[in-house]
Amino acid sequence: MKREKEQWMLAITKYAERLDKDLDDVDYLPQIKLAQRNWIGKSEGAEIEFSFCPCAKENIPNLEKIKVFTTRPDTIFGATYLVLSPEHTLISKVKSRISNWAEVLQYIGANKKKTEIERTAPDKIKTGIELKGVKAVNPATKEEIPVWVADYVLASYGTGAIMAVPAHDERDFEFAKKYDLPIRQVVAPVSKSPIPGQIVRNDMPYVDRDAVMCIVKHWDKDEYLCIQWKNHIDVRSMVSGGIEKGEDFIETGKREIREESGYTNTKFIRQVGGFSFVNFYHQMKKTNVLARFRYLYFELQNGEQIPISPEENAKHNVLWKKKNEVYDFLSLSERDSIWNGFLGKIKEIAYVGSGLLVNSGKFDRMDSEKAKKEIIKFVGGKEKTTFKLRDWVFSRQRYWGEPIPVIHCEDCGMVPVPEKDLPVKLPKVKNYQPTESGESPLANIAKWVNVQCPKCKGKAKRETDTMPNWAGSSWYYLRYADSKNNKEFASKKNLKYWTPVDWYNGGNEHTTLHLLYSRFWHKFLFDLGLVPTTEPYKKRTSHGMILGEGGVKMSKSLGNVINPDEIVKTYGADTLRVYEMFMGPFSQSVAWSTESIIGARRFIEKVWRLGIKISENQKNFSGPRVARASVQNKSGLNQTIQNSSDFLSLKKILHKTIKKVSEDIEEMHFNTAISSMMILATKMESAFALDLQKSPTLDLKDYKKFLQILAPFAPHVAEELWNMLGEKNTIYLSSWPEWSPDLIEDEEIKIVVQVNGKVRTEIIIQTDDNEEIVKKKTLENEAILKQIAGKHVKKVVYVKDKLINIVV
Repeated sequence: MKREKEQWMLAITKYAERLDKDLDDVDYLPQIKLAQRNWIGKSEGAEIEFSFCPCAKENIPNLEKIKVFTTRPDTIFGATYLVLSPEHTLISKVKSRISNWAEVLQYIGANKKKTEIERTAPDKIKTGIELKGVKAVNPATKEEIPVWVADYVLASYGTGAIMAVPAHDERDFEFAKKYDLPIRQVVAPVSKSPIPGQIVRNDMPYVDRDAVMCIVKHWDKDEYLCIQWKNHIDVRSMVSGGIEKGEDFIETGKREIREESGYTNTKFIRQVGGFSFVNFYHQMKKTNVLARFRYLYFELQNGEQIPISPEENAKHNVLWKKKNEVYDFLSLSERDSIWNGFLGKIKEIAYVGSGLLVNSGKFDRMDSEKAKKEIIKFVGGKEKTTFKLRDWVFSRQRYWGEPIPVIHCEDCGMVPVPEKDLPVKLPKVKNYQPTESGESPLANIAKWVNVQCPKCKGKAKRETDTMPNWAGSSWYYLRYADSKNNKEFASKKNLKYWTPVDWYNGGNEHTTLHLLYSRFWHKFLFDLGLVPTTEPYKKRTSHGMILGEGGVKMSKSLGNVINPDEIVKTYGADTLRVYEMFMGPFSQSVAWSTESIIGARRFIEKVWRLGIKISENQKNFSGPRVARASVQNKSGLNQTIQNSSDFLSLKKILHKTIKKVSEDIEEMHFNTAISSMMILATKMESAFALDLQKSPTLDLKDYKKFLQILAPFAPHVAEELWNMLGEKNTIYLSSWPEWSPDLIEDEEIKIVVQVNGKVRTEIIIQTDDNEEIVKKKTLENEAILKQIAGKHVKKVVYVKDKLINIVV
């Protein structure tokens, strides 16, 4: 149950702009910055006033206006109703006008019981009630529009009132559909023709046109009129054309049908969807066209037809297509926007993107983003920035927490506890429960509460609210810089050396509020000159959560908690560490699988087995390399090994692995680092099998380098093998191995070969092959020869070291 109560609050809203802007200067994961910005909720828009319509029964010429905040002033011509929050103060001021006041009052009362979260939940069905008898005037269109009260508008955001533009806002659209309110499109999407020959040319001028595209149904069959252009086989469309001067769009549709197909007896049924703009190059008119299209549905009444002109006949063929054939026939750009829209396969939704304005008076055809400032000026609004962020409620009515160091005196008012008496410590209590009045249990401890006023020495009481747990967690990292300092939380010298924190990694659950409060706290201390930087952390990352088997969060109640001690007992600590880092990307949550841990265990066993064998055969690894050697394979047949090549190949894999693991550690891509080490371990094990046949390709020093990069992941095995191989000092005092740039380059690479953009095969090329050599190899490839047989090669496009595309 809600109860009115005075609360201590911190004015974090004064820092909202800085908290948002300064995210540009820190190295945080994109999702962390997004979480911060979503909570801060910066919205740039405009505050616009809507007047109440004058009422004949009242002489109130200067009745207060309804102020709305909107981030989309460009859509005001589409505002078809206003919505007030149930708490809005203007509702009671126009009470005498509202003919359904009793119902409105009941609705407001019911919504007072709901929380903001309940009212704005995405899946919640929105409710509202019209203020019957009350109208407002849209300052852009001068039209009278209804005024509603609805639960999805909050008093705490913006002005507590919105202009509803259902065609371009999802919540307004849902509400308008439910209550049958007008929906008017004022922003139309813009697309560019992808058809070869119609792609916009930057060297050509533009012409604006209004145009129609017509869906025409056969008079008798379930077939539709389609147009196949003769000189442009990629253009497969329906009847279309520009609106001539003096025509309305229906007349244009009928004329175009008559000219392109000869059919004369047409009946207009309806418009399909709203406006859209198409940008294309008109080959015949040698100009770019920006066409504003309407999509119209006609039905032929019979087969009456006049001859098609020779000019039209030369341009295209007229085809009848069955309903299930039309989609595949049409060009890509028209399939979904027109045909599927006509069939009702596309769900009707609000268009929330930008585009060009329509139904917007003198602003028609203007870019919606560029029009914002001009429209704000036109309707007499003012630009404004708002934030969802609210001041931080900083008091709790409980025992646990830092006492707020304030004393309340009847004569002096609120007095801060003198610095010499800080910190205020919690007293010992028997009962931790809040009082019946809702106060903290501290309020019941008379000996602790009742004190002298530091100013007048009169009777006074301590503040009994305590700080939230965020108080300590917002600045604890600063204390690490100088933890034994008894005079201040840290000296300026130490803070300058140690802060900001270079890299802070923590759980996803702390990347919103904890991080936001910590950044705010730090900025406040910076403004006081107590810390040297404006931000507490240079870099912020987060790790995912290990879920229970089946992907459910571990909890005692579900009985799915994995005890790491049991895993260590069965599989070993190194196996557990390797598996946790190998499960998936470090930043994502992954489900635990005891079955899958076997793979990590086998990897550790392989490394151990190989280390033991090398330790026992160290004398075989210290002599000069043998150029060639004959060994026995499993089938008993002799095979000649070009040892120098094998040795170099293994060396390359090692150096590539050192480079990858080094980079992956920096990027916290532990799973891919382990994967590359698994591949290297397998290669080393194979090489060792050959080495036992006196053909050494595995270098002892190289194996030790492998142990060094493995050590952060499997510290126990790496350390033991390191000592077993003769090293007296710990592996952790050795230098991190370096990779050779010469050994990480590939001499051969594999590239993709496409024909007309479709992948047909792959070829191996040398890294130093030039473009002509690559083209020659491609055109001589057997698979490609089959693909291009009997066809004319128009051009060959080569993207170095990646792909080659043959256009035929």
